[in-house]
Amino acid sequence: MNLDTIDWNKLLPWVLTGGAGMTGRLMYHAKQVQLGKKKPLTWAMVWDIPIALGTGWIALGLCKWCGLEWETTVSVAIVAGYLGPYGIDTIFVKWSEWKFGKKEGMDNG
Repeated sequence: MNLDTIDWNKLLPWVLTGGAGMTGRLMYHAKQVQLGKKKPLTWAMVWDIPIALGTGWIALGLCKWCGLEWETTVSVAIVAGYLGPYGIDTIFVKWSEWKFGKKEGMDNG
C-alpha cells in the first residue's frame, strides 16, 4: 500500500475514535487496578482491545449520525470505552425502563 494514496481525512476519524476507545478502556483498567480488582498487566488486557476499538467506532457512528463535532465524538468514544458494553447496556436498560416502563416478567439481571 502506498502511503500517498491513503485518504487521511477518511482514516483519521477511525484512528482517533479507536484510540479514544482504547484510552477509555485503559482508564477503566487503571481504576480496577487501584481498587485491587485486577493486576496491572495480564493477558486479559488483549481482549480489551477489540472491545475498546468497537466501542470507539460505535461512538463514531452514533456521533456522526447526531451531527456532532469531532471533539465531542472523541470525548464520547472515551466515555464509551470506559463504560464498555456492560456499562452501556446497563444505562440503556435503565433508560428504557424509565422511558417505557418496566415490563412484567422481564428479568434484567
